[in-house]
Amino acid sequence: MESRAKSRPEARCPIRPGEPCTLCQLDVTGPQDCGLVYLVMHDDELREGLHRMSVPDAADR
Repeated sequence: MESRAKSRPEARCPIRPGEPCTLCQLDVTGPQDCGLVYLVMHDDELREGLHRMSVPDAADR
């Protein structure tokens, strides 16, 4: 019987779509407790700007 180690899913950074969470701040275990993610996701203008950057424009098609 082959023993496989369970791998944890790699957390993705919501601020840098498509990139892994690199734990760029001290005492952070992932996006769920990242201060930067919290600030961006709770600010309407920043969240909208992030959304605009991650969604391609209709003109780009």
